[in-house]
Amino acid sequence: MDIKISGKNIETGAAFQRHAQDALQDVVNKYFANAIAAAVTLEKTLAGFTVKTKVNLTRRIDLESTGYDSKDAHIALDAAISHAEKRLRRHKRRLKNHRNNLTDLEAEEQTITASLSIYESASNAENSISYLTKPGTHIDSANAPFDNDNDNDNDALPVVAQLSYEIELLTVEQAVMQLELSDEPCLMFRNASHFGLNLVYRRSDNTIAWVDPRGNRGEI
Repeated sequence: MDIKISGKNIETGAAFQRHAQDALQDVVNKYFANAIAAAVTLEKTLAGFTVKTKVNLTRRIDLESTGYDSKDAHIALDAAISHAEKRLRRHKRRLKNHRNNLTDLEAEEQTITASLSIYESASNAENSISYLTKPGTHIDSANAPFDNDNDNDNDALPVVAQLSYEIELLTVEQAVMQLELSDEPCLMFRNASHFGLNLVYRRSDNTIAWVDPRGNRGEI
């Protein structure tokens, strides 16, 4: 597994890089030996050190984790690795309990691409623009200008970017597992039982909710 290590506002150093390489490789190989690639980012702020890891387990599934410590970057790294290991352990256990899940090939054949517009929120209009990052999304900057020239339309929220969003065919269990492995707040998917659009999202109490507009009504 290729692991890219980088720093934000800080040089990572040889000791941190060795620690990150060895710790992340060991944890991922323990639960998911065929991972594709990974990235570790160390950020230093006035509040301390934050480490974010992202592992491409498959072409469709990413594992994300975050660790923090106010004084030591290595402790922040250990916290991120521990978080990743907990998610991987849960993911492996769920895979064993749901052996009837769709294969990658079946899901890929049924994946559809939808347009996705990112709007700047009214409360965040003066802040820097941040782009949504998700496997399968692509930023089309040519079609997504941030236009500040239209001062006559103060009620319209500016479009930050036009993206494409891959909506995969998944069972509910697969969707929940993908959401648990990521740091994303929600995931839209096509329900494998009826091909309708569904949504899973994180609630404020850290549980995961499932929205199924079609439910058991059959054809709409």
